[in-house]
Amino acid sequence: MRIIENWIKSKRIYYSIGISAIAVSLYGLTYRQISSTWSEPFTWLDRPALARTHFITGPIVLSFGIFQFNQNLRLKYPSIHIWMGRIYSLANIISVISIFTIVFDCAYGLVPTISLLILNILWIISLVIAIYYIVINKCILSHKYWMLRNYALTCSAITLRLLLGIFSPILGLEIAYKIATSNCYVWNIILAELVIRKLKQMQQINQDSPPSVTQVASSDITKDKDNSPQEPANFQEQA
Repeated sequence: MRIIENWIKSKRIYYSIGISAIAVSLYGLTYRQISSTWSEPFTWLDRPALARTHFITGPIVLSFGIFQFNQNLRLKYPSIHIWMGRIYSLANIISVISIFTIVFDCAYGLVPTISLLILNILWIISLVIAIYYIVINKCILSHKYWMLRNYALTCSAITLRLLLGIFSPILGLEIAYKIATSNCYVWNIILAELVIRKLKQMQQINQDSPPSVTQVASSDITKDKDNSPQEPANFQEQA
């Protein structure tokens, strides 16, 4: 788990995910969005409005999400964090609704269709639970953990394209797409769970050790005057 701890603390990882998220977002908002026709593996000519809705809201979720895990932004500008979270959630819901319709137009059979349906079900469930924890339960840490799961699923858009890039030249687009759609979110979920497990361990260690003045002053508890468990002292920007 030492690797996971280093991964959590690494700003290079954070920036790498951010750059990848913005790059994929721009791809969705340029080529995909303005294209009047679509080729394999999708044919959305009968539902262009829904397709374009997904290609607008999907990039919003992907690009906004990376900023929500920036600790400095949360502490210095909490109102921006809250409003970006609202936009993120609304775009997430709209994106899920639109893709539930167009996913049945996949040209490569049941494997991609079922895989993408599972992904979107998990995507919306994780968002609803995250919203519940912050709005109803008022538990900041549980909200963060579920948003981490949700954004890991969001980043399936990145993993999908990485897997396509690896397998398409070797196996062809159809087989590569089946592999990519059925695996893109699985590895993201596993990684998210490893990160969350490590964060909980770091939190427990921090709670067991005597709190310092610096830790209390810099924590979310002092900033938000919340009674949730204290965030780990070495909790860094993460995604």
